[in-house]
Amino acid sequence: MSGDQKNNDYSSLSSGVSAACSHTLLTTMNRLRSDAPARRSPRQLWWGALFVSSLTAMGSTFEAVRTQRSFNPPTIGPTPTQKWAVSSATVTFLLTFLIVTAQKLPHTSNKVNGTKCEMILILLLMAFTCAAVGASTNPATGLAVNSSGGVSFGNLYYSTWASFGSAFALLLSFIRTERGVDLGSELQSRGNRFRSWVILIVTTLIVMGSSASSYDARCDVDEEVKPYKYCRRAALGVSVGCVGCVASLAVVAMRLLFAGQSDESSTNKTVFGVEGVVSVVLFVMYGFAVAYLTSEKGPGAPLGNLYYSTWITFGMTFFVATSCFEEFQAAKTMILTGRRQEQQSIETDSLVPSSDVTSNNDSGRVGATPSDYRDADEMLWGDTFGRQSISTKGSSSVGEVQIS
Repeated sequence: MSGDQKNNDYSSLSSGVSAACSHTLLTTMNRLRSDAPARRSPRQLWWGALFVSSLTAMGSTFEAVRTQRSFNPPTIGPTPTQKWAVSSATVTFLLTFLIVTAQKLPHTSNKVNGTKCEMILILLLMAFTCAAVGASTNPATGLAVNSSGGVSFGNLYYSTWASFGSAFALLLSFIRTERGVDLGSELQSRGNRFRSWVILIVTTLIVMGSSASSYDARCDVDEEVKPYKYCRRAALGVSVGCVGCVASLAVVAMRLLFAGQSDESSTNKTVFGVEGVVSVVLFVMYGFAVAYLTSEKGPGAPLGNLYYSTWITFGMTFFVATSCFEEFQAAKTMILTGRRQEQQSIETDSLVPSSDVTSNNDSGRVGATPSDYRDADEMLWGDTFGRQSISTKGSSSVGEVQIS
């Protein structure tokens, strides 16, 4: 009897376990069936570009470091800059590979695309790609450029910059699609010249940093072998880069600060005047910078960061100065046109007989005195001038800062 009871207990226990397993299996299958389809990332193209560029940068960094170490004795280990360049390139590629792989799997794509995890990874990639650019394109290290600042390893130079550009594009895309902030449209709404000032902040900063790196690479030597002409021009690059960066920052801050005061004519004229003067000064200054920095004896003679950034900055200052001049000419033309229209209106009204004015303004009125006629005439003239002044003010408001 006890044996039968034990068998019954075992049977009930096994049936309970089977039921529990069946319930768990059914629940898991239903959960898998109810999973949402994999979400396609709107940044898939930029992730692919970063994957290719980071792979190229990693392989090129290994090759550049191996080539440099071949000239040194085996007892001398890698320098801190070489370690940092290899680490940055490797981490960038591994993170990109993990994210691209996770986006292809249906169960992990929804946990990566558009989440805080993706934002954190993009920020990390921005930091590592920026570090890779700084370590590889520094003339003092000699990985992608030589001691003169010229490109000596094209794959490493352009792939590191491409990685940084792809990471920056990923950040802009994430902010636009997931946070609803379209920085491109915001800059577009403020005008082409405002975007040019923002670009000038970046390019002048690169001019300053590249000139300082060139100075450290070749001028931190003994006085007997120091190239004085090269060093003076490198110091000039640091100076013009610093001045240009500060001036561009000041103009951008001023435009943002007074953006909501479009009705203040005096404020807008002041902002436009400062912007015009700064653009002309920077244009002249970078004209000399291009002549001295990119000449044969200058630090920007070979193709590299300093060469490209100096010419881009010069082109942007030319565009800004030209835009300010065209805006000033347009405002002056509108003001002169408004004055001509006002003069024509005065001449037209002066040809109207006083009897017509009286009949138009006092039709059906009996016993009107001369003083009444004068009052009506003044009202007519005042109304004419009022309409003309309003139309002139509205038509002469022109440009990004609404000068009038």
